[in-house]
Amino acid sequence: MTLKLFSSYDLKGLHLKNRIVMAPMCQYSVKAKDGKPNDWHYVHYVSRTIGGTGLIIMEMTDVDPDGRITDLDLGLWSDEHIPAFAKIIDGVHAHNGKIGIQLAHAGRKTEDVAVPIAPSAIKFPGSPYQMPRALTTDEIQIVVQKFADAARRAVKAGVDTIELHGAHGYLIHQFQSPLTNKRDDMYGQELAVLVWKSSKP
Repeated sequence: MTLKLFSSYDLKGLHLKNRIVMAPMCQYSVKAKDGKPNDWHYVHYVSRTIGGTGLIIMEMTDVDPDGRITDLDLGLWSDEHIPAFAKIIDGVHAHNGKIGIQLAHAGRKTEDVAVPIAPSAIKFPGSPYQMPRALTTDEIQIVVQKFADAARRAVKAGVDTIELHGAHGYLIHQFQSPLTNKRDDMYGQELAVLVWKSSKP
């Protein structure tokens, strides 16, 4: 069977009118530095839907104000952000498009934070990056909850799908790499060991 770019596609409960997907791309266009999308974002995303894109994934949206690459990035760390995102999502839906969101935390690669956080106190080379401090075990669990809370807000705003950003050397990726994760607690062990321990009665 030949797959066609403009044919519809179903993935579990997500139905797309075609197979054209706009990947998340940071726009650095928040004007008030409050993490809320504005009219610029509305035009940017809704116009792509009008142009025929089947699925749009909104740019890296951070779960914590100190987790942004820069202060000009989107965030979803508060219920106050929901209406601004819902406006864009409703606009996309009005033109028969689907929209997701990419949730993230930049970790040691934040640029506008005096003291970033990371799995281990290992600095990303070069400027403008600062030396991060290593998260405590309890703080990691708080960050995990922030991802969960942001996902809940995204669902409340009406997104069709959610992507967790685990690449590009950001926080989740930092936990995955032995180059940036030198921890000796449960968040620094091999994945196989964690799976085995979690499966024990």
